[in-house]
Amino acid sequence: MDSANSTLQRVHFALELDMGHLSLEDIYPRDVADYGHMRVGMTDLYVKENHAIYGLTTLGEYREMTSQLLRDDAVQMIISDKLAALPKDYDPWIWRINRHRALRAKYGDKFDPWSDD
Repeated sequence: MDSANSTLQRVHFALELDMGHLSLEDIYPRDVADYGHMRVGMTDLYVKENHAIYGLTTLGEYREMTSQLLRDDAVQMIISDKLAALPKDYDPWIWRINRHRALRAKYGDKFDPWSDD
């Protein structure tokens, strides 16, 4: 269970980074159309955790690697296992949406959803 919770937290983190600036559809339009948000998001997270080196990997290299690994059968077997471990009703965006609604209700116009927490 800890592994599933850890995976959920990492998925939230990865998707929050994309939500603050560009969506997965903005970054990988063809890949999202071909593979879906969850598979692209999880592959994006896989690259962040296993291949990207902060300060050495360029954004272009990072995006290219993610697109390439979406077509790699061995990596996609790992991604499929990670996706299968998520709850059936898991929606990575609803958590963020509900959190923003609660903070907006509490703080009103002072709440900026795109500032650092």
